[in-house]
Amino acid sequence: MNQFLLLNRILMRSFASFALALLAITVTLARPGMGQDVLNKPVTLTLENVELRDVLAGLENQADVRFIHSPTAIQAGRRVSVAARHERLSVVLDRLLTPLAIDYSVVAGQILLSVHQANAAESPKNDGSPAPQEQSYTGRVITVAGDALPGVNLAIRGTNRGASTDVDGKFRIAANPGEVLVFSFIGYANQQVTLGDQLDLQIKLVESADLLQEVTVIGSRGRPRTDVERPVPVDVVSSKELQATGQVDLGQMVQYNSPSFNSAKTGVNGVANYADPATLRGLSPDQVLVLVDGKRRHQFSALNLNQTVGLGTVVTDLNSIPALALDRMEILRDGAAAQYGSDAIAGIVNLALNKSVGVGTLKTQYGQTSKGDGAGYLTALNYGFRLGKPGSYLNLTMHYQYTGGTNRSDPYLGNIYNATKAKEDSIRRVRGVWPVGAPFTVGVYGSNQTKALQGFYNLGMPLSRGWSIYSFGGYSRKDILAYGFFRNATPSNANSTPELFPDGYVPQLPGTSVDYSTVVGLNRKVGAGWNLDFSTGYGYNYLDMWANNTTNPSLGAASPTNFYVGRSGFGQSTTEANLSKNYTGLFGTKSLNLAFGGQYRVDQFELAQGSAESYSVGPLAKTKNKAPGSSGRPGIAPEDQTNTTRSNLGLYADVESDLSDRLLVAAALRYENYSDFGSNVSGKLAARIKLSESISLRGSINKGFRAPSLQQTFNSQTTSTVQSGAIVQTKQLPSNDARLAQIGIENPKAETSWNYNLGLTAKAGSDFIVTLDAYQIDITDRIIESERMIIKDITALKTRFVGLSEIRFFTNAINTSTKGIDFVTSYKHNFSPRSRFNASLAFTLNQTKITSTKATPSALQLDTPKPILLIDTVSIGLIETAQPRQKILLSLGYSYGKVGLNVRSSYFGEVTAWEKPAGKPHVSQTFGGKNLVDLTVIYNPIKALSISLGGNNIFDVYPDKVIATSAAYSNGEIPYSRNVSQFGFNGAYYYANATITF
Repeated sequence: MNQFLLLNRILMRSFASFALALLAITVTLARPGMGQDVLNKPVTLTLENVELRDVLAGLENQADVRFIHSPTAIQAGRRVSVAARHERLSVVLDRLLTPLAIDYSVVAGQILLSVHQANAAESPKNDGSPAPQEQSYTGRVITVAGDALPGVNLAIRGTNRGASTDVDGKFRIAANPGEVLVFSFIGYANQQVTLGDQLDLQIKLVESADLLQEVTVIGSRGRPRTDVERPVPVDVVSSKELQATGQVDLGQMVQYNSPSFNSAKTGVNGVANYADPATLRGLSPDQVLVLVDGKRRHQFSALNLNQTVGLGTVVTDLNSIPALALDRMEILRDGAAAQYGSDAIAGIVNLALNKSVGVGTLKTQYGQTSKGDGAGYLTALNYGFRLGKPGSYLNLTMHYQYTGGTNRSDPYLGNIYNATKAKEDSIRRVRGVWPVGAPFTVGVYGSNQTKALQGFYNLGMPLSRGWSIYSFGGYSRKDILAYGFFRNATPSNANSTPELFPDGYVPQLPGTSVDYSTVVGLNRKVGAGWNLDFSTGYGYNYLDMWANNTTNPSLGAASPTNFYVGRSGFGQSTTEANLSKNYTGLFGTKSLNLAFGGQYRVDQFELAQGSAESYSVGPLAKTKNKAPGSSGRPGIAPEDQTNTTRSNLGLYADVESDLSDRLLVAAALRYENYSDFGSNVSGKLAARIKLSESISLRGSINKGFRAPSLQQTFNSQTTSTVQSGAIVQTKQLPSNDARLAQIGIENPKAETSWNYNLGLTAKAGSDFIVTLDAYQIDITDRIIESERMIIKDITALKTRFVGLSEIRFFTNAINTSTKGIDFVTSYKHNFSPRSRFNASLAFTLNQTKITSTKATPSALQLDTPKPILLIDTVSIGLIETAQPRQKILLSLGYSYGKVGLNVRSSYFGEVTAWEKPAGKPHVSQTFGGKNLVDLTVIYNPIKALSISLGGNNIFDVYPDKVIATSAAYSNGEIPYSRNVSQFGFNGAYYYANATITF
């Protein structure tokens, strides 16, 4: 009976092998050449000490492939470990299967696994010589720093024999001299040792981090590609590189990693206090699209109406997402509206989320400026869980930070009590609050105090019948304390209230910004190999605003000193479906990827009124010309409340093809229809040609667009003042105000753009890579906020806007052209397993010019001799000269054993600010370029702990000061310009950081 069972088992195995071979031959003849596309698919998973069959199942779900194999032959029950973060499937299979002596080949999109057949030299020979004597080999596996590595896989090449290291990194294995022992472990390069007479082995494994071959999918709906393969320029910044800056906000981390990205902290600047403006290629904050794992991120709710970079625009708040939740950031430096929709004129910032499981990170950091202020700390925790099934993950991040405010005001040069110096000094002596003859400061001008509590999750799980579900989202609350200008106690000052603040006051302007979002999606392969992705998501931001330590001057002594100013809110729901399929050999191409889909989006914008005292007009408005509303930030009045929505339907088609090994071409077309202003069609063409294996030429041309935001279209703001004893109002008009149409101002329509890019990429081995891209971006009908229109000076406004003193509105008024070049190069080299060096140099040079300005409508200019300008010199400067034209980033890093040193140099080019003093011509000031140096020392006492001591801007460099005689200097309150953006003005910052991995 036993012999029968043995014979039956042999026959079944033979039949299984024959069937597998027959299937392989059949599908190979039917559809050759599909292997490379399958093996290029991206894979992200972390599995430790699980059965091989579970790893293969996880890979099948991730890469949408099928493995053909005999479980018995490959010993599918043995336990292995594997980790990959967005790596090609071929790389993962090599790392996993080579030590196990398993070969693989691709047939018709399926992967055939078979046991490696030892070559003749490895096979026993019947030549009469004695067989080699099997020996017992022992040893220990360690890192280059000398730490033990438990759980390392050992396999004898060409056999099914193997072992693993224990908790101390030690191993024992029986083998023959001359056999090859392969060591493999998660995150380390494989190492092979030919066994000989030495029976005790010491093995050092080197970490593997080939960043030059980082693959991304942003900017392409086809297969992932490496740096030199992309038809468009993409910066890939890993989470490790972001963390290494020592910055605490995500926006500032990117600022010192990408030359085309610009974002600087500011103070006394309205809405910009609560969400930092961030730009690409010198354009506006609303001309860059932010994605999270390829899905659109909602925008900030409030509109920036201050004279600073991004005037009249809405930002996307990067600082509402904890940096530890990211695996990497991808910055596409090319127009992409044809692929992703409105806003992607300058490019895209895609935040790729962390999907790791079984690995945790705890980060703590404390730091402060060299002035002793700005002290802050953060604690962040990330951990990933497996949800039972192979390929599943639940990655969670919690983040808390506190950053103290800073103050860089100069000594005050103005009056406190009286315009006459003698009376001023006399009152100071009597009051004893402000000194006489000694310098003192009154205002608070610097970075704002910030408290942030944030959480983020990222989930994925295979379901039945090939379906997979994914979901991600998070919550962020930031409490920010900003300040207004100092209000003196001079009785004639419209903002003074001596009854409550006899020595003057500085308004405190707290704001609470809350973001929450979630996306849920399903994907699987349907039909004849089509990949279906369906998702729906919702994101919302609201900003609650207060004005404290201030008054409503028109109420006098009856005024409260704390006010609720109101709320702005913005919500966005997005539902989309995408289909894609990759063909091999179709129409004679090497590969052809087709993708198409649709997106339905609903936006909602709301303004809710503040407390009555924050906007009311008190009795002192007429009797003493005192300003109505809470001083520093007037409240949202009832007439400014709004709650409006619009919908948008988008349809797209995308094709990308490797016509040959050398030539890649891509094209995209997108149609969008908005419920409030109509439709738009955008398109894109791109190509890359390999001049050699190491040099490629790439180029693209695309037509993009940006729809006016709901905030621009429906924002309304009323500010009351008193003129000649009469209460008049300054009004930010919503675009649907019928009176605007009467003076020739149409509702804003979409901005359109033409974007041209030509680039060269080169690499030398795996150590060196360089990219150079030249570009031009021409934007037509760019939306701006108009200049203030003085009612009494413009005939067409007098009868239509009774009771108003000034109006402002949004309109398509200018055309611009931006030209520039981006250069990025990086080099890394391991001199030895313990000695590593890396360097990168990146710079950008660009210039934006207004090429034409829309003529003032004749209905507005009617009967007014003096030319009426929709945009003036100050606002022109914010577009053309307020951001650095040059930015150069140089980074050097060296590590030896447990110690590392990083040095970074960041150069920010000159900027120019304009102002219009009352009754005088425009004047400008240019602030010279500056170079900042950062230094970090890293020590890793054990594998699980990294300690960093660092300094940012260690030479305490500041921007040039505003000229003291300038109105912008504000008697010393604003020594550094708040109208231009270089790198902030806090000086040197020193920090200590500890990161624990577990």
